[in-house]
Amino acid sequence: MEDVFGTTGRPPEGWMRAVFHGGPYGEDVGRCVPGPPAPATLPVPLPEGGVHVYRLWTVGSWSAPDDPTAVYNPDGPPVPPPLLTAQERRWTQEGRRRRGLGPVGLVALTADGRMAYGPDAPAVEAMVAALEERQHLLLQWLTGHGEGDCHLQVLLAGDTVYEVEHRACATGARRRVRSASRKEVRDTVLRWVVGGRSTGRGAS
Repeated sequence: MEDVFGTTGRPPEGWMRAVFHGGPYGEDVGRCVPGPPAPATLPVPLPEGGVHVYRLWTVGSWSAPDDPTAVYNPDGPPVPPPLLTAQERRWTQEGRRRRGLGPVGLVALTADGRMAYGPDAPAVEAMVAALEERQHLLLQWLTGHGEGDCHLQVLLAGDTVYEVEHRACATGARRRVRSASRKEVRDTVLRWVVGGRSTGRGAS
């Protein structure tokens, strides 16, 4: 988000004042957000990687009715890592070609911004096991027809509750499951990985 502050007078046109409880903006004074209306969620990139998401709590007017202030809580909904765009996929494959490496089939994107190229089944299983509460794991195939739409994401929504959403590589059908069983989630993820390989999307 663009850094806009309104420390004197009114915020610039198209912006409104905001107060942030905790998180990377917690100490900011006079920071503004687009609006009104204020965004319901506000993702903020972290210097160490990853994203901190604020959730809108309330909007009030403490100085004047036409000068509202948005108040954000620091514990907004978890946001998955973004899928690689078509250009990023091309850059990834071109970078590997320049280094003398073969094309990569599967990539894993973690909540802290890291990317793993061609993870095998044990590596994927370890990533699922390492998830902490409110963290996502995103798997994306980069090869084959419809590569940009073939992906799976896992969210550990609570201490023991996982949410898995995936798009079938062959049919494009979407499916979402919710489970308290890590074994069930692991098996679902690994079946998806193996199914992708069986259609020629092998990870190198």
